[in-house]
Amino acid sequence: MTLPGRKFSAWAAVALAAALFLALNVLSQTALRTARLDLTEGRLYTLSGGTRAMLESMAEPITVRFFFSESLAADLPGFRQYAQRVRELLETYAARAGGAMALQVIDPEPFSPAEDEAVALGLRGVPLTEQGERLYFGMAATNTTDDLEVVPFFQDAREAFLEYDLTRAFYRLANPKRPVVGLVSTLPVDGGFDPQRGAQPAWTVAEQIRQLFELRDLTTEVAEVPEDVDVLMVVHPRDLPGATRYAIDQFVLGGGKAMVFVDPFSEAAAGIPDPENPMRLHNSRLPGLFAAWGVELAPGMIVGDRLTARKVRGGTRERPVAVDYIAWLALGADNFDRENIVTAQLGAINVATAGALSPVEGASTEFTPLIRSSNEAMLFERMHVQFMPDPAQLLADFAATGESYVMAARVSGPAETAFPDGPPPPEDDSAANDPAAADEGDEDAAPALPEDHRAASDGPINVLIVADSDLLSDRFWVQAGNFIGQDVIVPVADNGAFAVNALDVYAGSSDLIGLRSRRTSDRPFTVVRALERQAEERFRETEEMLQAQVRDTEAQLAELQVGGDGSQPVLTPEQQASIAAFRERLVSTRRQLREVQLALRRDIERLGASLQFLNVALVPILVALVGLVVALLRARRRRRALAAAG
Repeated sequence: MTLPGRKFSAWAAVALAAALFLALNVLSQTALRTARLDLTEGRLYTLSGGTRAMLESMAEPITVRFFFSESLAADLPGFRQYAQRVRELLETYAARAGGAMALQVIDPEPFSPAEDEAVALGLRGVPLTEQGERLYFGMAATNTTDDLEVVPFFQDAREAFLEYDLTRAFYRLANPKRPVVGLVSTLPVDGGFDPQRGAQPAWTVAEQIRQLFELRDLTTEVAEVPEDVDVLMVVHPRDLPGATRYAIDQFVLGGGKAMVFVDPFSEAAAGIPDPENPMRLHNSRLPGLFAAWGVELAPGMIVGDRLTARKVRGGTRERPVAVDYIAWLALGADNFDRENIVTAQLGAINVATAGALSPVEGASTEFTPLIRSSNEAMLFERMHVQFMPDPAQLLADFAATGESYVMAARVSGPAETAFPDGPPPPEDDSAANDPAAADEGDEDAAPALPEDHRAASDGPINVLIVADSDLLSDRFWVQAGNFIGQDVIVPVADNGAFAVNALDVYAGSSDLIGLRSRRTSDRPFTVVRALERQAEERFRETEEMLQAQVRDTEAQLAELQVGGDGSQPVLTPEQQASIAAFRERLVSTRRQLREVQLALRRDIERLGASLQFLNVALVPILVALVGLVVALLRARRRRRALAAAG
């Protein structure tokens, strides 16, 4: 018996489902077009707070052209996967920016006008075929004044910094003014004139800074930091006048970004003769400002590190020896914060007689270490290196504390002024580096507070503090040479890159400074790699033994077949039989070696087949089984309903 209207109801349900499907598609393409749901591990497509703030405040419209050779990358799954990641992230940027960002996706086919456009914009193509076809995978972004930011080719090695690279490019287009770096230094970083040595050239780091920024020397006597200074760079601030320290304080509290290089013992300053005071201490510190920022520099102490110590010449002239000088350190990747944009990709930094930084207990600011020593380190008194250091004696007296000492750190968060009573009077200048007067010097009251005096920060401060100024000196990170009659400078460490990276980050929006590296979209097959390691452990010993047998057999064959003088000898029947036996053993050994090498891959292939079955067959089979069970249950209920109705 057929229930009335059942066939009509079924067709009506199908029609209604089709209508709902079309309606959902239309709705998703209109009202839900900008909606995003990020379910990836590490939230790869969720923009950080700094990026969102930058996009929401972006007033200058930007056009972004994303070039990817879709057709040429058909057989390159690695490129296709990363290109999809970049494209979807750019779509997220455009959706968040609203009408302020227009995204164009372009496939520059070989020998097409689109390829000519990519080349004209500065993109680099990777040659794929002998016919000259090139793969393009880059970005060109412009603003209304035709300023251009280009990523010539998206390299997967920088995937962890993809968001930072994009955000920085868009920020520069929205703020096209060349950043200004204000320099306050008692060292000749930007060159100068010395009465005894004459004109001094600028340090290499200053030349590198000028390639990207406007470097402006503010001198050590500046009553107010100019408003157009984006980053204040303070290097070895020894005996700074009170007015200058007050200017630094107010600049930082007003939202200005600063990089401060202090030093318990400046090798660069010690190399500049001072006839009036040959016994002076070549140290620098800002105790009042540091206390207000929640940071402390260990007074008069230098970091000694056994693991990163540099080799120097020791011993006597007749018997020179190489000695580990624990005061001069060659820091490597393990000494850097690999998640911070400033230090993430540094390879090596050389420091000399660096100090140790630490947070002040109860401070309102956040202390983030960027560069630190190894655990095989200690602190020792400055006097051991001040006059005639003995590297061998320092090494003999070395006793590691098991503690890692911070030599560079980022300080952020709310802070109060170091000058609650306003600018210090001129007589306070002597307290700048005097430990005995440091705690009191910044508290001497001026008669009245200036109208624009800041008692606390307008928002979070952003200061990068480095407990070594020598890392900027050419002596510790570059070598001078001559090539075809021209002087060339060859970096031997990333000291300059560290300074420029930090300025690049700090010269941007405050939101950029807090960006961290992100996890990559690459998901390694950890189970596969573990099996591969296990297989290698099982078969590697046998493989090495067989390879040794192959080499020995080949050597014995060569001795039999070639005489001592290189001539071809006349072989006896016994020697010919030995050669035949050696050749047979060589073939057999090589066969065994191939079998062992093939065995290295069997577990991997077995796992690959299992994964393929799980992905391709098992899930559909399970779905089909569930569907079959549901269909059987429905058929049983239908029969019962028909039986009850009959």
